[in-house]
Amino acid sequence: MGDGPPLELRGVCKAYGPVRALDQVSFSLRSGEAVGYLGPNGAGKTTTLKLIAGLSRPGEGEVRVAGQDPSRDRRSALAHAGILIESPGVLPYMTGDDLLEYSARVKRVPLREIGVQQARVARELGVEGVLSRPLGGLSTGNLRRMLIASALMGDPELLVLDEPTLGLDPAARTELRALLRGKLREGRTLLMSTHLLEDVEAVCSRVLFLRNGKLLGDQSLPSGEGADGKGSGRAHLRLLRPVPEGQLQALVRDLGSLKEQAPRHLLVLYEGGEEKLAQIIAVLVQNGISLVQVGPGGSGLEERYLATVGREEDP
Repeated sequence: MGDGPPLELRGVCKAYGPVRALDQVSFSLRSGEAVGYLGPNGAGKTTTLKLIAGLSRPGEGEVRVAGQDPSRDRRSALAHAGILIESPGVLPYMTGDDLLEYSARVKRVPLREIGVQQARVARELGVEGVLSRPLGGLSTGNLRRMLIASALMGDPELLVLDEPTLGLDPAARTELRALLRGKLREGRTLLMSTHLLEDVEAVCSRVLFLRNGKLLGDQSLPSGEGADGKGSGRAHLRLLRPVPEGQLQALVRDLGSLKEQAPRHLLVLYEGGEEKLAQIIAVLVQNGISLVQVGPGGSGLEERYLATVGREEDP
């Protein structure tokens, strides 16, 4: 894909008049990694994505896509990136075929390969039957899938998607999540900005929390296959009060492992069935650790979001 990580931001600041939309934001993505980008409305997520797409230039700091600056050489930087930001305007009379061909030409796909790629991404997104129809006449779900298909043209190594499941029905959302997981297994890299935490839990292995332009947290998730309780040796514990992680780990060293997700929230990993989990809980309680909740071993993302970012109406 080029020199450097697929995506990197270093000390990025962006202001609109007196409003500081981004304030010293730094993070990078490794190849094959899926990262959720979360925060309330006005946090600075869309501003970040526009900088990545080369649609805006940072006031301070650097943005690099495969080692290149998208604000200075957008075409080269984004030659191998597929980006969907907000709800981009499209010419209503363009057909799906027109959109995919345009995207292919922008990404410098060889002419002999355009037709093959059009057929592939249309099949992946299930839009084969609407390729010849004007975009203005498509349903919300079909238009969204067509826009994602456009982002996938050129077989990009980096995907940057804003609310990818917006307007999709439950079945289509499930299919899209499976498609994205397949892309990750092929070595693709994903940054996904969304308000739907279940989409992040289903796909991502890491999450970034943003509020008021500041990066507040960078945390791992237990699985990129989703926090849906598939792992029998995984449970989520909520404590009455925080306890040093090292102290907890020492208590259960021979039974399993504990990983702090956020203050008072722990992920328990263990080998065996519920008897082993019961032993872990008993040891914690016997040592004065007060538990207020034990649940399936998902990511606890909603609780972690609220603990890190707070509610949207909070000051």
